[in-house]
Amino acid sequence: MEKIKVWKLDDSVSVAEVDRFPDDLYTKQLKQHLLADYPMLPWRENLAGDEVEKIRSLSNNIKEKYFLRLALIKNDELIGWSVGWQDSVDDATFYMAASLVLPGFRQKGYYSELVRCVLERTKEHGFQSLSSRHVMTNNPVLIAKMKLGFIVSGFEVTPVHGALIRLTYHHDELRKAAARFRAGAIGETEILRLLKQSE
Repeated sequence: MEKIKVWKLDDSVSVAEVDRFPDDLYTKQLKQHLLADYPMLPWRENLAGDEVEKIRSLSNNIKEKYFLRLALIKNDELIGWSVGWQDSVDDATFYMAASLVLPGFRQKGYYSELVRCVLERTKEHGFQSLSSRHVMTNNPVLIAKMKLGFIVSGFEVTPVHGALIRLTYHHDELRKAAARFRAGAIGETEILRLLKQSE
């Protein structure tokens, strides 16, 4: 697990951008602490061999897709992580696919720190927006993200995960204001003021 960038949270805890996670440990934590609480339909396991190959080919068509893996580490032990990737080329959107803090380390602000690090790195790389999808009853994560500036941007029902809330974060103030305007939260005057400032 090569560390690319490190954020020190306290004497024993840090967040590190890594090239990969320890495979066995990551998979075990994913299954035990995320998929056990929020089961998903194992659709890939039910595909025919040629369909699996077609999906792999589609993934390979996206050249140099940006991935971000953050490891939450306490005394060299992996106690949490976040993984995401470039979701859109045209709109410069990053998708926060999955994040986890192990149960014994929750409610200490570590999840929010992981998200802050994701926001920092995606802004540095030029992403304009981030999106994530969450089970509608996952209040701790929904609240933590909304406190950091994410907004509810949609609802969907998927065969794989069921009913989900989509959250979105915009780095740019004009995009933030436009999203609030489209939702009816602010008036046209605020948008016009921001547009005038950006000229």
